[in-house]
Amino acid sequence: MRLKLPFHPRAWLDAWLTYPRFLGTLKPELLRGAADELAPRLHAQLRASWPRKLECPLAKRVLALSPHPDDEVIGCGGLLIRHVGQADIKIVNVFNGDGGGALAEGPWQAEPGYQARLVQTRREELDATARTLQASEVIRFEVSDCHGIPGPDEVARLRQVLESFQPEVVLLPWFLDNHPHHRLTNLLLADASAGLSFMVLGYEVWGLLPPNAILDITDVLERKVELTRGYASQVRTVDYVNYAVGLAHTRAFHHPVRELRGGAVEAYLALPAKDYRELAVHALRPRP
Repeated sequence: MRLKLPFHPRAWLDAWLTYPRFLGTLKPELLRGAADELAPRLHAQLRASWPRKLECPLAKRVLALSPHPDDEVIGCGGLLIRHVGQADIKIVNVFNGDGGGALAEGPWQAEPGYQARLVQTRREELDATARTLQASEVIRFEVSDCHGIPGPDEVARLRQVLESFQPEVVLLPWFLDNHPHHRLTNLLLADASAGLSFMVLGYEVWGLLPPNAILDITDVLERKVELTRGYASQVRTVDYVNYAVGLAHTRAFHHPVRELRGGAVEAYLALPAKDYRELAVHALRPRP
């Protein structure tokens, strides 16, 4: 008579040998990593108990630091629209966008010709956005999505922009936004801005933030939607339009600016540059 077990004995043995190894080695590492990220998240959350309603214009010089062409519209397009004609707006684009989206000719391909055409298309899309926003300049660092990381050259270039333009407000995806290029952009700003003073407004694209500042964008939401649609290469692969609209309505529900918790809101984590740098570096820079 053959004994029928609910599982193979080898599976039991593997589990018995693996679990202590997991418990003794991997689990503490996971816990340490979680603690490293949780500390700045909790610090930001404590500052976000009573979000302040922003009133435009916030500043006379606004710098939008956009990891990819489209982030500046999805995350803070309403704020930028509300500053048209009221502030000098400059846009710094870090990554060239060769790794994301799709052209009308077909899906993304890991082929140099396709990627070059995609980069050119995304340049044109950003230029069109900049014209609508009446931005005085678009500065491109041309770091490749696929195999590039901002380094000392980009740090020096951003430092030069910050020193010459002297922005009062810098906008970028918040430091724990769930995209590696967005987090790298935060480290780029941290390295380039040491000793400089301005307000940082972190915006959300790939991850919800704990807001301590909100902006009513009800009256400009349709214009933000139009700008988002203008990034045709991106909305072919992700429904950023409905995402931006849904997020704006959700934020308006949680942070009422109109009757019946209607309207549209953009949420921000707003901190002086020094405090923002400290949180970003603590959360993102590996430590021994």
